[in-house]
Amino acid sequence: MSICRGLPIIVLLLASFTSLAQPPDPGQGVFLAIVIDDLGNSRLEGERVAALPGPVACSVLPQTPFSVHLAERCQSAGKEILLHLPMQPDDPAADPGPGALMTGQSRATLQSLLHAGIDHLPGVIGVNNHMGSYLTRHAAYMDWLMEDLSQMHGTLFVDSMTTPHSKALGIARAYGVATTRRDLFIDNDPSPEGVRAQWRLLLESALREGSALAIGHPRDATLDLLETELEGLEARGIILTSVTDLIRFRQRETTRWQEFSSR
Repeated sequence: MSICRGLPIIVLLLASFTSLAQPPDPGQGVFLAIVIDDLGNSRLEGERVAALPGPVACSVLPQTPFSVHLAERCQSAGKEILLHLPMQPDDPAADPGPGALMTGQSRATLQSLLHAGIDHLPGVIGVNNHMGSYLTRHAAYMDWLMEDLSQMHGTLFVDSMTTPHSKALGIARAYGVATTRRDLFIDNDPSPEGVRAQWRLLLESALREGSALAIGHPRDATLDLLETELEGLEARGIILTSVTDLIRFRQRETTRWQEFSSR
Protein backbone atom coordinates (compact mmCIF):
# COMPACT_ATOMS: atom_id res chain seq x y z
CA MET A 1 0.00 0.00 0.00
CA SER A 2 1.37 3.46 -0.87
CA ILE A 3 1.64 6.20 1.75
CA CYS A 4 -0.97 8.29 -0.11
CA ARG A 5 -3.48 5.44 -0.29
CA GLY A 6 -2.98 4.75 3.43
CA LEU A 7 -3.54 8.35 4.58
CA PRO A 8 -7.38 8.23 4.69
CA ILE A 9 -7.24 5.19 6.95
CA ILE A 10 -4.72 6.87 9.26
CA VAL A 11 -6.81 10.05 9.43
CA LEU A 12 -9.92 8.01 10.22
CA LEU A 13 -8.14 6.14 13.01
CA LEU A 14 -6.80 9.37 14.51
CA ALA A 15 -10.25 10.95 14.40
CA SER A 16 -11.76 7.93 16.12
CA PHE A 17 -9.09 8.01 18.84
CA THR A 18 -9.65 11.74 19.41
CA SER A 19 -13.40 11.29 19.80
CA LEU A 20 -12.92 8.48 22.30
CA ALA A 21 -10.59 10.66 24.37
CA GLN A 22 -13.27 13.33 24.84
CA PRO A 23 -15.86 13.18 27.64
CA PRO A 24 -19.43 12.84 26.47
CA ASP A 25 -21.22 16.10 25.66
CA PRO A 26 -23.56 16.90 28.58
CA GLY A 27 -26.12 18.36 26.19
CA GLN A 28 -27.71 20.17 29.08
CA GLY A 29 -26.48 23.75 28.63
CA VAL A 30 -24.16 25.84 30.77
CA PHE A 31 -25.08 26.30 34.44
CA LEU A 32 -24.14 29.03 36.90
CA ALA A 33 -24.98 29.18 40.61
CA ILE A 34 -24.32 32.22 42.78
CA VAL A 35 -24.19 32.36 46.58
CA ILE A 36 -24.25 35.65 48.46
CA ASP A 37 -22.53 35.26 51.84
CA ASP A 38 -22.44 37.27 55.06
CA LEU A 39 -26.14 38.11 55.26
CA GLY A 40 -27.61 39.09 58.60
CA ASN A 41 -25.88 42.25 59.73
CA SER A 42 -27.44 44.74 57.31
CA ARG A 43 -31.17 44.73 56.60
CA LEU A 44 -30.98 47.04 53.56
CA GLU A 45 -28.22 45.11 51.77
CA GLY A 46 -29.88 41.79 52.62
CA GLU A 47 -33.16 42.91 51.13
CA ARG A 48 -31.36 43.93 47.94
CA VAL A 49 -30.06 40.35 47.75
CA ALA A 50 -33.57 38.96 48.28
CA ALA A 51 -34.78 41.11 45.38
CA LEU A 52 -32.15 39.89 42.91
CA PRO A 53 -33.64 38.10 39.89
CA GLY A 54 -33.40 34.34 39.73
CA PRO A 55 -32.37 31.61 42.18
CA VAL A 56 -29.42 33.36 43.85
CA ALA A 57 -28.69 31.49 47.11
CA CYS A 58 -28.67 33.46 50.35
CA SER A 59 -26.13 32.43 52.99
CA VAL A 60 -26.99 33.81 56.42
CA LEU A 61 -24.69 34.21 59.41
CA PRO A 62 -26.07 32.87 62.71
CA GLN A 63 -26.83 35.12 65.68
CA THR A 64 -26.88 38.34 63.66
CA PRO A 65 -29.45 41.14 64.05
CA PHE A 66 -31.43 40.45 60.86
CA SER A 67 -30.67 36.77 60.28
CA VAL A 68 -34.21 35.45 60.72
CA HIS A 69 -35.85 38.36 58.92
CA LEU A 70 -33.56 38.06 55.90
CA ALA A 71 -33.86 34.27 55.75
CA GLU A 72 -37.63 34.70 55.64
CA ARG A 73 -37.41 37.41 52.96
CA CYS A 74 -35.09 35.34 50.79
CA GLN A 75 -37.19 32.22 51.24
CA SER A 76 -40.37 34.07 50.26
CA ALA A 77 -38.54 35.31 47.15
CA GLY A 78 -37.93 31.69 46.13
CA LYS A 79 -34.25 31.60 47.02
CA GLU A 80 -32.37 28.80 48.76
CA ILE A 81 -31.15 29.49 52.29
CA LEU A 82 -27.74 28.36 53.52
CA LEU A 83 -26.36 28.61 57.02
CA HIS A 84 -23.10 30.55 56.68
CA LEU A 85 -21.41 28.59 59.44
CA PRO A 86 -18.45 30.41 61.04
CA MET A 87 -15.27 28.37 61.33
CA GLN A 88 -11.80 29.04 62.65
CA PRO A 89 -9.54 30.98 60.24
CA ASP A 90 -5.77 30.82 59.92
CA ASP A 91 -5.38 34.37 61.27
CA PRO A 92 -5.88 34.24 65.06
CA ALA A 93 -6.72 37.97 65.01
CA ALA A 94 -9.67 37.43 62.64
CA ASP A 95 -13.00 36.99 64.44
CA PRO A 96 -15.33 34.52 62.69
CA GLY A 97 -18.22 35.72 64.87
CA PRO A 98 -20.68 34.01 67.19
CA GLY A 99 -21.46 30.34 66.76
CA ALA A 100 -18.04 29.51 65.32
CA LEU A 101 -16.63 26.01 65.15
CA MET A 102 -13.11 26.00 66.59
CA THR A 103 -10.36 23.48 67.22
CA GLY A 104 -10.33 22.36 70.82
CA GLN A 105 -14.12 22.16 71.00
CA SER A 106 -15.68 18.82 71.79
CA ARG A 107 -17.77 16.97 69.26
CA ALA A 108 -20.85 17.69 71.37
CA THR A 109 -20.10 21.43 71.21
CA LEU A 110 -19.62 21.39 67.45
CA GLN A 111 -22.82 19.42 67.00
CA SER A 112 -24.71 21.84 69.26
CA LEU A 113 -23.46 24.89 67.32
CA LEU A 114 -24.36 23.31 64.00
CA HIS A 115 -27.87 22.39 65.09
CA ALA A 116 -28.44 25.76 66.78
CA GLY A 117 -27.49 27.59 63.59
CA ILE A 118 -29.70 25.47 61.36
CA ASP A 119 -32.65 25.42 63.75
CA HIS A 120 -32.54 29.20 64.22
CA LEU A 121 -33.06 30.00 60.54
CA PRO A 122 -36.17 29.14 58.52
CA GLY A 123 -35.81 27.11 55.36
CA VAL A 124 -32.15 26.11 55.60
CA ILE A 125 -31.23 23.57 52.91
CA GLY A 126 -27.49 23.54 53.41
CA VAL A 127 -24.31 24.92 54.93
CA ASN A 128 -21.26 26.73 53.67
CA ASN A 129 -18.28 27.83 55.70
CA HIS A 130 -17.62 31.40 56.80
CA MET A 131 -13.84 31.77 57.04
CA GLY A 132 -12.61 28.32 58.13
CA SER A 133 -9.21 28.33 56.46
CA TYR A 134 -7.80 26.62 59.57
CA LEU A 135 -10.63 24.30 60.57
CA THR A 136 -11.46 22.93 57.11
CA ARG A 137 -7.95 21.51 56.71
CA HIS A 138 -8.43 19.37 59.85
CA ALA A 139 -9.90 16.02 58.86
CA ALA A 140 -11.17 15.05 62.30
CA TYR A 141 -13.38 18.12 62.63
CA MET A 142 -14.63 17.83 59.06
CA ASP A 143 -15.39 14.17 59.74
CA TRP A 144 -17.57 15.13 62.71
CA LEU A 145 -19.32 17.86 60.73
CA MET A 146 -20.05 15.74 57.67
CA GLU A 147 -21.26 12.80 59.69
CA ASP A 148 -23.76 15.10 61.38
CA LEU A 149 -24.84 16.65 58.06
CA SER A 150 -25.28 13.18 56.56
CA GLN A 151 -27.91 12.47 59.22
CA MET A 152 -29.89 15.58 58.24
CA HIS A 153 -31.80 14.43 55.18
CA GLY A 154 -31.30 16.71 52.20
CA THR A 155 -28.81 19.07 53.85
CA LEU A 156 -26.02 19.95 51.43
CA PHE A 157 -22.56 21.45 51.93
CA VAL A 158 -20.75 24.04 49.81
CA ASP A 159 -17.04 24.32 50.45
CA SER A 160 -16.21 28.03 50.24
CA MET A 161 -12.59 26.98 49.64
CA THR A 162 -11.00 29.62 51.86
CA THR A 163 -7.87 27.45 51.72
CA PRO A 164 -6.58 25.21 48.93
CA HIS A 165 -5.83 22.64 51.64
CA SER A 166 -9.47 22.15 52.64
CA LYS A 167 -10.48 18.54 53.30
CA ALA A 168 -14.17 19.36 53.55
CA LEU A 169 -15.26 18.42 50.04
CA GLY A 170 -13.71 14.95 49.99
CA ILE A 171 -15.00 14.06 53.44
CA ALA A 172 -18.50 15.32 52.57
CA ARG A 173 -18.51 13.02 49.54
CA ALA A 174 -17.32 10.10 51.64
CA TYR A 175 -20.35 10.55 53.89
CA GLY A 176 -22.74 10.88 50.97
CA VAL A 177 -23.47 14.55 51.63
CA ALA A 178 -24.53 16.42 48.49
CA THR A 179 -21.66 18.82 47.98
CA THR A 180 -19.70 21.07 45.67
CA ARG A 181 -17.06 23.77 45.92
CA ARG A 182 -16.72 27.42 45.12
CA ASP A 183 -14.98 28.14 41.83
CA LEU A 184 -14.53 31.89 42.12
CA PHE A 185 -15.11 34.84 44.45
CA ILE A 186 -16.79 37.71 42.66
CA ASP A 187 -15.57 40.49 44.89
CA ASN A 188 -12.25 39.83 46.57
CA ASP A 189 -11.45 43.18 44.97
CA PRO A 190 -14.62 45.09 45.93
CA SER A 191 -14.09 47.96 43.49
CA PRO A 192 -16.51 48.15 40.53
CA GLU A 193 -13.62 47.44 38.16
CA GLY A 194 -12.48 44.45 40.21
CA VAL A 195 -15.97 42.99 40.43
CA ARG A 196 -16.54 43.37 36.70
CA ALA A 197 -13.22 41.73 35.90
CA GLN A 198 -14.11 38.75 38.10
CA TRP A 199 -17.54 38.56 36.50
CA ARG A 200 -15.94 38.22 33.07
CA LEU A 201 -13.68 35.45 34.40
CA LEU A 202 -16.69 33.71 35.93
CA LEU A 203 -18.64 33.65 32.67
CA GLU A 204 -15.59 32.45 30.75
CA SER A 205 -15.10 29.65 33.28
CA ALA A 206 -18.76 28.59 33.13
CA LEU A 207 -18.71 28.48 29.32
CA ARG A 208 -15.43 26.58 29.28
CA GLU A 209 -16.23 24.04 32.00
CA GLY A 210 -19.99 23.70 31.57
CA SER A 211 -20.78 24.99 35.06
CA ALA A 212 -19.50 27.34 37.73
CA LEU A 213 -20.30 28.34 41.30
CA ALA A 214 -19.44 31.83 42.48
CA ILE A 215 -19.59 33.43 45.90
CA GLY A 216 -20.14 37.13 46.43
CA HIS A 217 -20.98 39.43 49.31
CA PRO A 218 -23.62 42.11 49.92
CA ARG A 219 -21.38 44.94 48.74
CA ASP A 220 -22.56 47.83 46.59
CA ALA A 221 -20.42 47.04 43.54
CA THR A 222 -21.41 43.36 43.65
CA LEU A 223 -25.13 44.04 43.95
CA ASP A 224 -25.02 46.83 41.35
CA LEU A 225 -23.50 44.38 38.85
CA LEU A 226 -25.83 41.48 39.63
CA GLU A 227 -28.91 43.70 39.43
CA THR A 228 -27.97 44.63 35.87
CA GLU A 229 -26.32 41.44 34.58
CA LEU A 230 -28.31 38.46 35.84
CA GLU A 231 -31.26 38.83 33.51
CA GLY A 232 -28.95 38.87 30.49
CA LEU A 233 -27.30 35.53 31.22
CA GLU A 234 -29.65 33.45 29.08
CA ALA A 235 -28.76 35.49 26.01
CA ARG A 236 -25.15 34.41 26.60
CA GLY A 237 -26.15 30.76 26.74
CA ILE A 238 -25.86 30.49 30.53
CA ILE A 239 -28.61 29.22 32.84
CA LEU A 240 -28.73 30.70 36.34
CA THR A 241 -29.61 27.79 38.62
CA SER A 242 -29.96 26.91 42.28
CA VAL A 243 -27.13 25.39 44.27
CA THR A 244 -29.15 22.19 44.65
CA ASP A 245 -29.58 21.83 40.89
CA LEU A 246 -25.94 22.67 40.21
CA ILE A 247 -24.85 19.88 42.57
CA ARG A 248 -27.22 17.45 40.84
CA PHE A 249 -25.87 18.47 37.44
CA ARG A 250 -22.25 18.05 38.54
CA GLN A 251 -22.94 14.69 40.17
CA ARG A 252 -24.68 13.45 37.02
CA GLU A 253 -21.83 14.57 34.78
CA THR A 254 -19.23 13.05 37.12
CA THR A 255 -21.10 9.75 37.01
CA ARG A 256 -21.34 9.85 33.22
CA TRP A 257 -17.63 10.60 32.89
CA GLN A 258 -16.74 7.76 35.27
CA GLU A 259 -18.92 5.35 33.31
CA PHE A 260 -17.39 6.53 30.04
CA SER A 261 -13.76 6.33 31.25
CA SER A 262 -14.26 2.81 32.68
CA ARG A 263 -15.29 1.33 29.31
